[in-house]
Amino acid sequence: MKMHEIDLIEFLIKEGHTDIAEDIKDYRKNTIKMCEKNGENVIAKGTSKIGGFPDLPPEIPYPTMSGYSCKRGNDTERYEKSAMQLVAQINLADIADLDIENRLPHTGILYFFWSGEIDSIHQTNKWVESVADDLENSDYHKVIWYNGDLSNLKRTVPPVPYYSKYFTEAFEEKAVEFELTTDYQSLGYVLDDNQFDRLAEAAPDYDIEYLSNNGNKLFGYPTGGNIPNVDEKTHLLLQYDYNVGCLWNIFWIISDEDLKNRNFDKAVFAYDLD
Repeated sequence: MKMHEIDLIEFLIKEGHTDIAEDIKDYRKNTIKMCEKNGENVIAKGTSKIGGFPDLPPEIPYPTMSGYSCKRGNDTERYEKSAMQLVAQINLADIADLDIENRLPHTGILYFFWSGEIDSIHQTNKWVESVADDLENSDYHKVIWYNGDLSNLKRTVPPVPYYSKYFTEAFEEKAVEFELTTDYQSLGYVLDDNQFDRLAEAAPDYDIEYLSNNGNKLFGYPTGGNIPNVDEKTHLLLQYDYNVGCLWNIFWIISDEDLKNRNFDKAVFAYDLD
């Protein structure tokens, strides 16, 4: 996506196209970009980051996924209990000033964990039968909000190996900083032909089909080829830029009600798979 110094709607208003700006105002969302920080050789406990080992309090055990067996025809694959990867650790104080809609709490740590799995552990049909050892621990992702004493945090090593189907080591650890910007829904899908043509003529330097930020971010619109829908009742809680094989991005989507009630554990996992 080509970056512009001025938001599209602000540009349209500045140029006197207030009617066109009105047409697209419902298709803009604020987003908080997560930008990798260079030169951070040592990342302090409780710092916002992606990857590495989480900084957990004693009362939160390291998240794991149950072992399971997966039978396909006459072949059975066996996977042992595995540790989830830390995808992101967000110190919410770092984004308090950027969360201008007050959608998140502004204290504590928000953790995102993922096993690497997307469906096999729960897959049962006429071709595949999967059986988890511990059904209550068979979730393959987890979101945790800790709102306690940050001085109690300890960098925590996984108690068991990562999911052997995909990983041998932790995601690379990188400190992050944040930037508030805007995303737009793909306007070619939501505007009629006349509205789209008028917008294209009024803002020729803007790639109006692609005005959502790629990469790691909180809120805004998901990007990719096969993406989950967000509307007035749902939010993109996190998009993580994961590009391995046919998997491009992973997402956590949360309902407006669960976000307001701080039920982050109810966020739904989604992915962009070609």
